[in-house]
Amino acid sequence: MRIPSTSGLAALAIVCAIALGIARPASASAWRSAHRGAASTDHVIAGSGANGRGIHAGGTIGDGNGGLIHASGGAYSGANGTAVRGSYTHLGSDGSIAHRGGHDVQGANGGYATGHNSYTRNADGSAQGSWQNTGRGANGSSIDSNGNFSRSSDGTLTGSSQTSASGARGSYNGSTNAANGTTTHDSDYTAANGDTYIGQTAWTKGQGYTHSGSCADAQGNPIACH
Repeated sequence: MRIPSTSGLAALAIVCAIALGIARPASASAWRSAHRGAASTDHVIAGSGANGRGIHAGGTIGDGNGGLIHASGGAYSGANGTAVRGSYTHLGSDGSIAHRGGHDVQGANGGYATGHNSYTRNADGSAQGSWQNTGRGANGSSIDSNGNFSRSSDGTLTGSSQTSASGARGSYNGSTNAANGTTTHDSDYTAANGDTYIGQTAWTKGQGYTHSGSCADAQGNPIACH
């Protein structure tokens, strides 16, 4: 089963609305909904008012091989900005799962957030998952996060992720790595006054957790961590 591209997910709300023949409400304060049954189950909810307008659409249908396909999307536009999201999930008759999702938010003040994710579970129990998210604030703050992990049929985890953020209160960088039965998480935080924290947490199968960390002031002198 072909999974839609990430860029196509952002248009799911519009695609669903067109496919089901639902027009934008004529009244400035109207809400409309529609449902359809039979071989497929789908719905559309659309409305508009003084604060903006939005639409949500979704549907579930059989894949012809004993499995199910579900897709949904939504879009909103108002005084504070616009937002759109979409997702696609295929549930196979063999227990497999394939999922993709995406979102995009644009604020009226210039801030934005965008991202996508995917997850696959195979019939043998192995799985793979990934994500990427980016956000920017009108005040100059930012956050970026991405990761990619896989799990074998015996439960062994492999992969890595990274997160970075900065703003008026300081900056943060973190990373997680998993391989050979050990998962480690490294953190590096710098406060607005220059104080820093560096730490590492590790988990090893059959051995448990370990943690270490240290703090310093803006001049690099060791200080107590709080």
